[in-house]
Amino acid sequence: MLEESKKISDYLDIGFLQMLQDNCSKAMGLAFVTVDYRGCPITHYSGFTPYCRLGRENQGFFEMCKQCDAHGGFQAAITGEPHIYRCHAGLVDFALPLIRDGIYMGSLMGGQIRLDQGEKGELECILPVQTDWRKDKVLDEAYHETQMVSYDKIKSAVTLLHDMILSMMQNGGKADQILEKTGIEPAAEWKTGSHMEFSFQKRELANMKQQGKLRYFFFVMNIVSQLAFQEKAAKTEAVAYDFADVMRYVTETDHEISTLGEELHYVEALLRIQKAWLGDTLKYDISVPKEYWDVNCPYMVLEPLAGLAVQGCEAGEAHEIEILAEEDRGNVLIQVISDNEGMTLEEMNARLGDFSQEDGFSLRDSDRSLKRIFGKQYGLSIRSRKDDQAGYMVCFYLPQKKEG
Repeated sequence: MLEESKKISDYLDIGFLQMLQDNCSKAMGLAFVTVDYRGCPITHYSGFTPYCRLGRENQGFFEMCKQCDAHGGFQAAITGEPHIYRCHAGLVDFALPLIRDGIYMGSLMGGQIRLDQGEKGELECILPVQTDWRKDKVLDEAYHETQMVSYDKIKSAVTLLHDMILSMMQNGGKADQILEKTGIEPAAEWKTGSHMEFSFQKRELANMKQQGKLRYFFFVMNIVSQLAFQEKAAKTEAVAYDFADVMRYVTETDHEISTLGEELHYVEALLRIQKAWLGDTLKYDISVPKEYWDVNCPYMVLEPLAGLAVQGCEAGEAHEIEILAEEDRGNVLIQVISDNEGMTLEEMNARLGDFSQEDGFSLRDSDRSLKRIFGKQYGLSIRSRKDDQAGYMVCFYLPQKKEG
């Protein structure tokens, strides 16, 4: 199995892998990073906890993190199965092996969580758990703020992700090979190396559906929701249904254009999931008249706007977001309004041309998608709020459908 090492990018598009990793992190509340066979990251971090981000700023701490990633992944490679273990910093992590044609290339690493109190388990410690960091008050506080979950929930998440990874590796391939097999011509931007192009992401997701890569997902989610109902865990049941809706949208959409109603349904499901976890830290209001719901809208155009608006909530900051729509000069004007002051207007406008953002979908993607589909006049506009309150508003137009 380990006779030869090849790059993950030889078989999977890293941009697509990043997008899947980001979406799973947001939906499951877990941290993720994909590493090569040496334990070195090849994707951006998704959902990393403040504790791990702070710890990795220390070179010695970070080196032990890489050792844990490498050894955890190696153990997963030996067995060909997920490996759940404790890291040097006292958290529970897991490794999902990326294996193709019997060759181990790396692992999808996840976790950064603590087991519920009283649940010790027989988990392997990759390295002796270090406690020197507890002398750092900031690190110690960040550690105790990490999420606590049951071992059963960890196993359920690992099982679901393992099924997805198996399907990806069995049906994977380089991006141009996948497109060639499906008869789809790559976009010009893709040929020049723009791995986060919307059109390719949608086509790859559609291909996932055609290949049956998530054939077990809705079966598993149905079991989760039924168990939550039996256990009278109303919040968990609601999140399970919302998560199923989110995954249904990102895996079953097979064209570049959705409708505004579909986009709003998807974004509201994401916001409900976040609010179930964050509570009153997050407030949102979507006030879009039904008469606009069937207006054509680019796929995933709203996600980065909503994501940006609620950044900081996990750190305890309270934020409000409004999504409004009104008719304006024969078009539908969409307004995403936030009180988030995390970035200046200049910094946000700079993101429209930024090729190196971490998230799977970015402001730049939304702006380019709108302009490519409807024309240059339909891009994003970032400006101050009309009510002069703190924060900002992001606006864009959608062509209104003509009667008859």
